[in-house]
Amino acid sequence: MDLSAPVCIVGAGQSGIITAAKLRDLGYRNIEIFEAGPQLGGYCETVTLDGDVYDFQSHLIVQQDFGADIAGTAIDELTSRFGTELQTEILYFVSRSESGKPQIAIPPHFVPLLGMLTPEQAVDQLCQAWNIIERAVRNRRGPGLAGLDFDRTPGETWETYRTRHAPLVGEILQGLTLYSNMRRPRQPAETVININAHISGHVSQLAKMLLSAYPAQREELLTRMPETLIAQMSSRRPVSRSFRQGFITMLRRIVEECRLQVSLNSRVTRVEPVRDGEVLLTYTADGVERTRTFSRVIITARPAQIRDMFPAGDIHELFSERNCPRAWTRSYLFRVPGELITFPRRAGADEPLGFWVIDPYGSYTDTDPAQAMHRITAVNKQHPGAYWVGFSNSDLSVSDAEAWAVARDSLFLFEDAELVAETVAEWPVYPSAAAMRDGWFGRVEGVQGRGGIYFVGEVLSGPTAECISSFVRDVVPGWFGGGEWWELGDKS
Repeated sequence: MDLSAPVCIVGAGQSGIITAAKLRDLGYRNIEIFEAGPQLGGYCETVTLDGDVYDFQSHLIVQQDFGADIAGTAIDELTSRFGTELQTEILYFVSRSESGKPQIAIPPHFVPLLGMLTPEQAVDQLCQAWNIIERAVRNRRGPGLAGLDFDRTPGETWETYRTRHAPLVGEILQGLTLYSNMRRPRQPAETVININAHISGHVSQLAKMLLSAYPAQREELLTRMPETLIAQMSSRRPVSRSFRQGFITMLRRIVEECRLQVSLNSRVTRVEPVRDGEVLLTYTADGVERTRTFSRVIITARPAQIRDMFPAGDIHELFSERNCPRAWTRSYLFRVPGELITFPRRAGADEPLGFWVIDPYGSYTDTDPAQAMHRITAVNKQHPGAYWVGFSNSDLSVSDAEAWAVARDSLFLFEDAELVAETVAEWPVYPSAAAMRDGWFGRVEGVQGRGGIYFVGEVLSGPTAECISSFVRDVVPGWFGGGEWWELGDKS
């Protein structure tokens, strides 16, 4: 393909900007990004307070890998290249004690399960899951549209998937499968954090948790674990990181250094191929409807927006409400006078950064939207001080005031939580379990590139900056490769 031919990216969120940077690396010189909103970031937002920045809907939670740290990963390459300052965070599960006080604990949904197993059975089942995951990762080249397949058989239901494994094996594999693009309908956004917490590093986090739960048998249990698992447990690979100067700051730096052209307040309303090598884009800017022709168009929008761009046909059906049920999430920035639990301190640090995950599966639902309450199930301390960011699934029929009143009740870690700022966003939704069983990802892969139209974004890659950067690095060159390398400083 002609590297000077015009390429359009719909959406200036993290998927759109990272994809544009990759196209620059592949040599494409004529790239334009259309963003419906007034700024970069898509549904990610940044709030500045008392000199610190707080990110909503933009966090780097490290995915599964056997490496000692994140060196060589796509997100490491990206953040290093653009001088992004990250801060490592620690994740803790919290539950209520019998007296009602908060305490650091094993994830609540594991408690009944572990109560049925001896420590030896729990570790043996953990190792079974580890061996399955290790084999799956090593037999695949990298992330694809279907995520990591593990040993799930075509047409299988979630119930049979779990019951044909030992209890803890089924819990671990289902959790990781959900995280790897196999989410259930209406899964609350915050469960992504939960799933990562005990499976990040390929089960090593959960292995550490089991050892801490049975301190008297630690040495004996270690002898039951394979060497690869023990090695991974000593990994320096963090569970979570946040962006010290704000995520949108990194996106702006990418736009500037890659000399990307971004048209803000430009809503794309229609995308249609008109002839070989030409795609007609209809968009609205400054209240005026306009059209432009591009050689290829990459769409990073959410399913509801894709449906509007394709009012009929198989693409509309692929991203229909039936296949991609709509869901919403709220983020809160709140101030608290004090914590009711001792937050573990790092050596030499006044106040560590970290996540509290609060009864993460308490609001989990895969079929009943009435259960999707505004409970805050995870809070993140991005900077030292009194301010925290909370995450909650949501329901637009409930007012902001009512939503906060419900969410505030779940903040039993703090006294008198005071709301400072709040955002509501349509979560980028994932295909329903039924759509997955009907081969949804394969069907999407089948339409990629047809008529010069491609789809990239969180509905395919997953929600974190690491998911997206890995997907773009591994998939986009297959579509647009073959061009020569152009140095960013070369303006010819």
